[in-house]
Amino acid sequence: MTGMDDSEGERRPSTPPDERDGLEPRPVDDSVEILDLTAAEWYRVRNPLRFGPTYYAIQLCKHLPPLVKNPIYRALGVEIGAGSVLAPAVVVDPFFPEKITIGEGSLVGWGTKLLTHEGYTDEWHVGPIEIGDDVTVGHSCSTRPGVTIGDGATVAAHSFINRDVAPGERVGGVPIESLDD
Repeated sequence: MTGMDDSEGERRPSTPPDERDGLEPRPVDDSVEILDLTAAEWYRVRNPLRFGPTYYAIQLCKHLPPLVKNPIYRALGVEIGAGSVLAPAVVVDPFFPEKITIGEGSLVGWGTKLLTHEGYTDEWHVGPIEIGDDVTVGHSCSTRPGVTIGDGATVAAHSFINRDVAPGERVGGVPIESLDD
């Protein structure tokens, strides 16, 4: 898949692999970067010696209570506020857990995927996920990199969070739409 330049909506040519400078990011918007790497070059994004233990720690955390798993997530770089809960089976991105921030008193529902990267055949998109205070994210939601969910927002179950959610907004669907009508 060839990337899009979001600012102009025009396709840009794919860079041949032998001309890539690798990990030099190109900004997509304010928070998401594009890395010119193929999906098979994942080991250039994160050292396998770091990725492996991080991946297995995150897999273990999916089955632990918040009192036990939150300190492990914090040790991996996830910022989790006091009183926040990640339900069982939540997927924390093992490539960039340090790009996830969750405010105080928030709930992330069962099986939700907090993905800070997207890998395509010829590039990676990498960006932070910021979840505010007192946010509810229903079960089995998926996020895109670069998403911010404002304080007090609610995301319905099974939603695809592909854009920012304003503070206090209620959204749901694939992709999300406002439910505040």
